[in-house]
Amino acid sequence: MSLSPEGVAITGRILVVDDEPAVAEVFRDYLALMGGHEIETRSSGAAALEAFGTFEPEVVLTDLNLDRDMSGLDLMRRLKAMNPDVPVILVTGQVSIASAIAALREGAYDYITKPCDLEELGQLLGRALASRRLTETNRTLVRELKTANEILSRHESELRERVQVATWQMRTLFELSKDIARDLGIEFRSRVICEKARQITGAATSALFIAGEDDGAFHARAVSGFEGPDSEPARLFFRADEGLNGVVAANQTPLRRAGPVTAEGLGLPVPAGEAREGVLVVPLVADARVVGTLMVLGKAGGFTHEDEEFLALFASSAAIALTNSMLYEQTLELERLKSDFVAVVSHELRTPLAVVLGNLELLGDERFWQLNTQQSQFLKSATTNSHRLLHLINDILDFSKLENACLPMTRSLNELSDVIRQTAENLDRLFEERELNLKLDLAPDLPLAEIDEQRIAQVMTNLISNAIKFSPPGAPVEVTVRHADGQAVVRVRDHGEGIRREDMPRLFKKFSQLDSRSTRKVGGTGLGLAICKGIVEAHGGRIWAESEPGEGSTFAFTVPLAADTAQAAQDPRAGGAPGFVPGMLTEEP
Repeated sequence: MSLSPEGVAITGRILVVDDEPAVAEVFRDYLALMGGHEIETRSSGAAALEAFGTFEPEVVLTDLNLDRDMSGLDLMRRLKAMNPDVPVILVTGQVSIASAIAALREGAYDYITKPCDLEELGQLLGRALASRRLTETNRTLVRELKTANEILSRHESELRERVQVATWQMRTLFELSKDIARDLGIEFRSRVICEKARQITGAATSALFIAGEDDGAFHARAVSGFEGPDSEPARLFFRADEGLNGVVAANQTPLRRAGPVTAEGLGLPVPAGEAREGVLVVPLVADARVVGTLMVLGKAGGFTHEDEEFLALFASSAAIALTNSMLYEQTLELERLKSDFVAVVSHELRTPLAVVLGNLELLGDERFWQLNTQQSQFLKSATTNSHRLLHLINDILDFSKLENACLPMTRSLNELSDVIRQTAENLDRLFEERELNLKLDLAPDLPLAEIDEQRIAQVMTNLISNAIKFSPPGAPVEVTVRHADGQAVVRVRDHGEGIRREDMPRLFKKFSQLDSRSTRKVGGTGLGLAICKGIVEAHGGRIWAESEPGEGSTFAFTVPLAADTAQAAQDPRAGGAPGFVPGMLTEEP
């Protein structure tokens, strides 16, 4: 055996080539004495080439001067062409050292001169074998590294493709969610979901089924890609456990089939006609409950596993959207029923209440009845509370109509100032009872406004009545009207306790009353301001409040002025004289 540079024993296959048999035998005997080596000897270059292919030596030890046909240098070149990694050690005489050095430049591992120091030869062979093993190890590592890099590159490519697919899926789902969110109606969402399912899978047709509440069947809510008279959604339905859709609804798992699929295979009465290739059905599940199924049909080559995964992901979002739409429609239906009920009940209450008020007025007529003081007080209390009940009924009816966008309004060109003056006159009695003054400050050049005179009077009555309720005796209630940017701005200010900042957002909500001592004292339905808001917004204006505790409150609203009268306001001759308000009312110019 030979020793590596690190002193580790190393053995290998060695081919000795020398045209002097005695020299070859010396090398063979010496290497044999070292033990562990496999040794072959050849006396010519041709024989060495023949042995190289069968023996596959790890090191070749050859004489530089072999024979006329092939020198040691020629042999080295031939061997290097067959295996570049094999170390070739040249044995040369003193006169051939220059040739040996030239051979080193051409790839020889090393050389040794005759007569040889056998111990030095053993060390040289050890280094050559170690170099060969290192080269083989390096080549193995390079091959493994190359294989690992190829695997890594393949994984990187696959990961990149997956990221691209996932990004496309997320972007697609995001865009779909935006499309679906445009309308809460179940019909709209069903159509969008059905059409998008067909597009993202490349299917020829698609259908969306929703579970019925009465018959236990699943009925098509939308279809896409179906043609012919039998393709109406109303004719597409299936029952639980019937056909492919029934299996999916029962198991809550997607189902994919390849090959031609007929109407009979689907378990549906339609679509009729030629068979389509491939079908994919996914469940629509929300809160662990199947609300329907989504079916895509017909794709060249059939649907893939990726189609199934993405459609199932899409279906999970679609199920939530459809469930929300169902809840929304149920809420709308409940609101409609509630409004209808309130309207019917309120309308039916007004008839007997009108009779009660008529009888109370008749009882209060001194021409027919003479009442003592106590009876008069009882009659007054009954009349006041009956009017209060009528007001409450009217508020509920108006608000119900506002919610359903059916409050009747007849708008025409009117003088807003006249409406405000008339409202003030109608409230004259309340001002006298509370010992309050009303100050009117109406712009003299106010253009006409296209308003419903009765509804704007209702708004003014509510705002001024509230100001009266919350004003201390002797305090003024101020009403101002100005115009700016094509709108009339009306302000009603009181000098009461004011409104806390945290209570401001609740002012215009239905049935909302501020939790303070004054509101409990004066009472109210909690609908007045909500009705005012609805009326003002129906006119294209807005309403708001301004207040600080202890400094009173101002309620303001705007209504658009008629465009064709805006120029008239610039004429100095336009405008009118201040109106006269009787009783305790005063008007500022």
